[in-house]
Amino acid sequence: MEDHHHSETSSATGSISQPDLDVNFNAAIYSTLKQKIHDRSFVVAAQLAQLCYLTWRWYYFLITPSTLYVSLPFIIAETMIVLGGSFITYFLVWNQCKRPKLRLVDLKLERRELPTVDVMIPCYNEPVEIVRQTTLAALAMDYPKEKLAVIVCDDGNSSAMRALIAQLRADMGGSKATLRYIARKKIPGVPHHAKAGNINNALMNEGTSGDFIVIFDCDMICRPEYLQCVLPHFYKLEADALVVDERIAMVQTPQAFVNVPEDDPLGQQYRYFYGPVLHGWDAVDSTPCCGTNVTFSRKALLSVGGFTYGSITEDFLTSMTLHSHGFKTKYIHEYLAKGLSPESVHDFMKQRFRWAAGGLEIFVRNNALFKRGLSPTQKFLYFWAGFNTCLSIPMVYLIYCPIIYLLGQSRVQIATFDTIEYFVFFLPYMFLQLCCMRISYRDVPSIYLRRSLQESVFMLFCYARAVITVVVGFKLGFKVTSKDAEASEFRKSFNWCIPYVIYYFLGSMSLGFGVLNMYRAFQAPDHSPKSMAAVAVSLFWIVFIMWQMWPPIGYLLRCLDPSPQVEKASPTLGSSSGASSTPAPAGAVGVLPAAAHVSV
Repeated sequence: MEDHHHSETSSATGSISQPDLDVNFNAAIYSTLKQKIHDRSFVVAAQLAQLCYLTWRWYYFLITPSTLYVSLPFIIAETMIVLGGSFITYFLVWNQCKRPKLRLVDLKLERRELPTVDVMIPCYNEPVEIVRQTTLAALAMDYPKEKLAVIVCDDGNSSAMRALIAQLRADMGGSKATLRYIARKKIPGVPHHAKAGNINNALMNEGTSGDFIVIFDCDMICRPEYLQCVLPHFYKLEADALVVDERIAMVQTPQAFVNVPEDDPLGQQYRYFYGPVLHGWDAVDSTPCCGTNVTFSRKALLSVGGFTYGSITEDFLTSMTLHSHGFKTKYIHEYLAKGLSPESVHDFMKQRFRWAAGGLEIFVRNNALFKRGLSPTQKFLYFWAGFNTCLSIPMVYLIYCPIIYLLGQSRVQIATFDTIEYFVFFLPYMFLQLCCMRISYRDVPSIYLRRSLQESVFMLFCYARAVITVVVGFKLGFKVTSKDAEASEFRKSFNWCIPYVIYYFLGSMSLGFGVLNMYRAFQAPDHSPKSMAAVAVSLFWIVFIMWQMWPPIGYLLRCLDPSPQVEKASPTLGSSSGASSTPAPAGAVGVLPAAAHVSV
């Protein structure tokens, strides 16, 4: 392998001043004053409209008779969802920043001053060829090879993987880079802690010593300039000299996927999360770890005991541990590595279920509100990541309320109020919420706004399942055994779609009853336009919710098409204990938008 040459420029005085660099390492790029005034005006207006709507809803609930056992849970659930929307209006519109792009070569450090780097590639029974490509890409990074070590951490102890590394090492020729293979010993009956244990073993027990630790999932192919772009963000100017900022524990970069098209129905490129969401977290120096494409300070990571155990999303929990010890983290919005995403509804849902369950484990066992060392803002952010998933339970109830109303209209009164007033209070609130969402999606392709509106509903059943599994402790699951692999995969995917099919069935019945009732009411000589409008509102919400639920069904049907859609890849990547990554805090990718509220 060719040893890439790293530019080497020494300073005559041994120090470097701010004007020489023309970079403020401690700064972030915030919006202009004019843009802040524009965006925050919408936030304030949206919050006022939200307050007016909720006040009106509770007033009519208290003065108007209704079927209490249905209407009381309805208004409580609606209030929780509406108030929960404050997260998106504050952190994703009000509070935004972006880091400047820095390059290591511009720091003018001498070659001997550059830090050593350990690149760890955790794996567990993934295809050897996938790991081979990731390893070669890591070895080819533009960095002095004598300071670079690439370590394949094989939790499966595979002989084929061991042979691969031996062959690659033999092919390296005169390269000064270090390539290692580590397979930890697992004692039966002793917890192994999956990926967290795998990395901690390499970090603490195998003689690794890099100043910085880079972690790539085994399918993530990094670009040669990865270290050139990331390492400068760990430095600061102190007394006209460049030094490593020991308060910076981690720098996270986004993920991208080569097998997912831009118009993917499931939105698996996560452009919104790796944009406004992380810019909002980064504005308070609290970027969470997403498991891959991430660089740690070894000193900072070891000071908290390595990766924190206690959750299947160990990366997210480790972030909270670092922040509770006073460390800062950064997010760099540069796409520096690409990998593979699940290619079936089953694998997609299983992955998202794991993220949601992991976030809930942290919410239940390590609640941020009681975590010492976190700032009030960090407590809210980490609390919200778990609590947002819990909102799936009341949200499931909300989406069924229009069906309950239409199928039991003569006996069930959920929310009896003047329909005209409903439009007067609800429409301004909804319009301003959508404006805030549109502002937060300013730098994201518009298709992701639609995907987010849909995701806020089609992920509900997955999140609700996670809540029941983690909080209640009741495990749900469908086990399918089939000799036909493709048929088995389809059946497993279809199992995740059963809740959508049930809703479509009941929703279609409700639409039929609703249209029939409107026709009969219109034919009656004493028909009431207001009652017809109330039915029309319910019909609208059912149709809108059906549209929101369509992507998983459409994706499943698309997979039945024999014509190729995207380049095929292993659907299990990222789902094993050796290489699971978390691109989002549970519930934060598809924050429940106001557009999903149901009012009848």
